[in-house]
Amino acid sequence: MKTAAITGGTGFIGGALARALLARGYRVRIFTRKMPAKKLDNAEYAIVSFDDELSLRKAAEGSDFIIHLAAKLFSRTRAGFEKANITGTANLVKAACALSKPPEKFIYISSLSAGGPSAPASAPRNELMTDAPVSNYGASKLGGEQEIKKLPAAIRRTVLRPPIVYGKNEFGISQIANWVRKGFMVNAGSSEGAFSFIYVDDLTAAIITALENPATDSQTYYVCENRTYVWRDFIALLAAAMKVRMPYMLNLPGNLLWFLGLVYEGVSRLAGAEPVLNRDKAREGAAGSWTASSSKWERDTGWKAWTTLEEGIKKTFS
Repeated sequence: MKTAAITGGTGFIGGALARALLARGYRVRIFTRKMPAKKLDNAEYAIVSFDDELSLRKAAEGSDFIIHLAAKLFSRTRAGFEKANITGTANLVKAACALSKPPEKFIYISSLSAGGPSAPASAPRNELMTDAPVSNYGASKLGGEQEIKKLPAAIRRTVLRPPIVYGKNEFGISQIANWVRKGFMVNAGSSEGAFSFIYVDDLTAAIITALENPATDSQTYYVCENRTYVWRDFIALLAAAMKVRMPYMLNLPGNLLWFLGLVYEGVSRLAGAEPVLNRDKAREGAAGSWTASSSKWERDTGWKAWTTLEEGIKKTFS
């Protein structure tokens, strides 16, 4: 039985991946900063600090695979993103290299943000395009990818760059759904901005494929449904699935979105919470379109069974 170690295994994607791996016969070890109140049946848990290479090394010992999902999504500063997403990844890479038996493969879950927005919308981003992140988050995920490249050749590796990931109980989609129920939604940047999406089950299937298919070794991929959607159509699907009216859509200029992000940062600091809307997310929102092509992934793996956005939204709100 192969052991797959998952960082971020208590999160939305990590939990779905852990369940899928267990169902496939893997032993699953979840790295966590603190023990969850509710544990996944048959999974192992290891307390780690990404500032402490030794704790990571102890947790990873005996693992056949490492899947690095843990990341900082929201921060008020560039340094906050870099500490978690670059330095933390570097420490995990060092830990993997120091194991008595190196893992067979290392999977790094990056982001479309590492590549940057697509301009124009009719030209989805692909792996041949020059990376051009516009946010601190995106730059830090690209920095994490650079750390992965420092792995020795004996440890195979694959980088996946999903766009918007959605599914039941995903935090971001839940927040958007709350606004849709209230009858109000923002078109950030441009009402014609286009987006790519991936249903969480498709992403977990892609990660497992990357683990098991040697054709993906040493490669970076965008993984998503190979179709793009304008924001209004996405919101319309949400409203239909929730059986509520289509909300009023407000076009919000980038500079105003940036100002709101600044205000929210201050409010969240007083509340002791992470700034879900901040200047960094405002920069991404103002960039226009976030689309990608999964053609390279489809060519190398033969995978084409994407869940359509309409079908995925129905499953999310069923």
